[in-house]
Amino acid sequence: MNYKWINSIQAIFRLLRMKNDRRLIIYLICVAISTIFWFLNALNKEYSVELYFPVKYTNLPKNKLLSNTPPDRFSLKVNSYGFTILRHKLSLAFSPLVFDVNEFTGKRMETSDHAEYAIPSKQFINRISEQVSNELRITEIHPDTLYFRFDRIVAKKIAIQPNLSYELKKQHLLSSIITTQPDSAMVWGPETVLDTLQFIQTKHQHFKSLDHTIQQQVALAPNKNMVYEPNRVALNIPVEEYTEKQLMVPVTVRNLPDSVQVNLFPDKVKVNFLISLNRFSEIKPTDFLISVSFQDILNKVELLDLKLESQPPYSFSVSFSPEKVEYLIEQ
Repeated sequence: MNYKWINSIQAIFRLLRMKNDRRLIIYLICVAISTIFWFLNALNKEYSVELYFPVKYTNLPKNKLLSNTPPDRFSLKVNSYGFTILRHKLSLAFSPLVFDVNEFTGKRMETSDHAEYAIPSKQFINRISEQVSNELRITEIHPDTLYFRFDRIVAKKIAIQPNLSYELKKQHLLSSIITTQPDSAMVWGPETVLDTLQFIQTKHQHFKSLDHTIQQQVALAPNKNMVYEPNRVALNIPVEEYTEKQLMVPVTVRNLPDSVQVNLFPDKVKVNFLISLNRFSEIKPTDFLISVSFQDILNKVELLDLKLESQPPYSFSVSFSPEKVEYLIEQ
């Protein structure tokens, strides 16, 4: 019996809950409709807001180089209806404004000798409005002033420096310095840069296991602010096969008075060096100059140190034995 009463009470609560749920749903629908009408009414009103547009600078003076960075976006304060503002925010957020420098300034930057310019942004409101929309009325532009700083473009002859790395095959060496032909180029660029520029480089090259002379065309490393003439050069890497050679070279005494006779023991030393196969037969003992100092003799040095005074420019890894000699003075 008691269970029947409980079931009846639960049924009553379910009916009440269903009625409340219907009322809640109706209430939410009414709120949504009211919100939509309020939003539509709000969009019909006029507002003043800020819109941000990226900027692209074009048609810069041809005889000058821009050395600073103007702002990459404008903040435009505009007046318009809510619908219009919302539509432009959704459709034009990433459309850049084109700032034609020469056209907007009447080419006065190109014809003037000045290096710096400060231009009020408000004088370009009409030009920029044409790119945005006639439905938007621009009242302010930020930044309120645009600054342009230019370098004068000049020409200068600059030396060329090869930029490379290499690995030589065993028993191979460079026979002389690495060069380019021509060894310099005419460079057009900013005066402030060219005043201190000592050299320009080729594009980096790497050579493995070199066993012969390399001659090839290489490009100069590009620089967006410079123009080269020529922009390619002939690179020359002189490589030759080397072998070891020995010669007996006489030792001389530096600053020896005519009245003094000095006997050295030994009076010749064995010189070892590397030489290219092409020049092997050309090298003679007289191409080397090895000496001792007479001042050491006056100082009564027991053994005299040998000094290599000169050698052929195409010889490498020169060594001699012995490195010290004895002496005997004859008056």
